[in-house]
Amino acid sequence: MSEVEIRRADATDAPAIAALASQYTYQQLTKAERQSGFLTGTFTVPALAAMLASVPGQVAYKEGALVGFVINSRLAPERYPPLVQQIRALLPVLLFRGRPLAEYQWFFYGPVLLAPPYQGQGLLQQLFQASQQALAGHYEVGIAFIAAENAASLHVHTHKLGLEVLGELVSGGATYFILAFAVGERGWAEGLPAHASG
Repeated sequence: MSEVEIRRADATDAPAIAALASQYTYQQLTKAERQSGFLTGTFTVPALAAMLASVPGQVAYKEGALVGFVINSRLAPERYPPLVQQIRALLPVLLFRGRPLAEYQWFFYGPVLLAPPYQGQGLLQQLFQASQQALAGHYEVGIAFIAAENAASLHVHTHKLGLEVLGELVSGGATYFILAFAVGERGWAEGLPAHASG
């Protein structure tokens, strides 16, 4: 893969993130296109800027164009949409390695996206690793949710990045898996293939 710049995201990246994300939401894609993965929800510049200010995220640029991102966040419950509020309410009863998620220093991982030409080249692993390095020592656990219909993303995150499925939630007629990973663990990258899709 030719040179891609990966760096910490800040509020100035929010417009580019919103523009890229809006192209790959569930509503924007055909059923066939969704097979490669999709984003759940809508993404506004103010909401993304607030997320970026709460917990460090990562962006990937190629020749000045945004080609991928990992957004992390920890906002007050009311700042999130209803689905995320429902997931947050489950944290005291969802167990990760024998302890309720609510007892950890946690954050929400996602949304995550790679532009299609950059999928399958290891860029997601690089973004994930950069995020891990930035958050190690500050947070213990990342929490994600993935629509059951989004099989591509679920496969990448469980088989290539090592996230663990802890439970599921049905909301708005759709099923979502709730996942978690330990921040700063060295073992997650061992033996992984050199490719991933977003």
